[in-house]
Amino acid sequence: MSGVKNKIKVFFKNVHTTSIATCLNNEPSCRVMEIQKVEDNLTLWFVSHKNSNKIKHLRENSKVSIADYDHVTHCDIRMFGNMTILEDQETKDAVWTDHLSQYFKGGSSDPDYCVLKFTPNQLEYRDMKANGFEPEIENL
Repeated sequence: MSGVKNKIKVFFKNVHTTSIATCLNNEPSCRVMEIQKVEDNLTLWFVSHKNSNKIKHLRENSKVSIADYDHVTHCDIRMFGNMTILEDQETKDAVWTDHLSQYFKGGSSDPDYCVLKFTPNQLEYRDMKANGFEPEIENL
């Protein structure tokens, strides 16, 4: 695993929510979302309601930007890539955890429950204590 990938993977051990920006009609929209799972290749998994604005945005434009900051370590990340909307039951079951039942009363079979898979194509990591304001960048 590359240095930037590894640093971001470690970053997500301490940070469990992140800001995700989508775009609709050239208008950006950003929201905070809980990360359900982080894979070694930095594929990130989220859940959403199918009728949310972010799903409308993603159906028109799957490109997203993710940004976050860890105030303890003074490190921040930005990731760019594509978000895929998944509605098959196998994926919904694989991502499901019991704490999601407060948002989806029908469990993993709730008709409004869907899974979002983020696949990165560019990574940025910045350690403001060690390296100042210049991020380390990696294209995937």
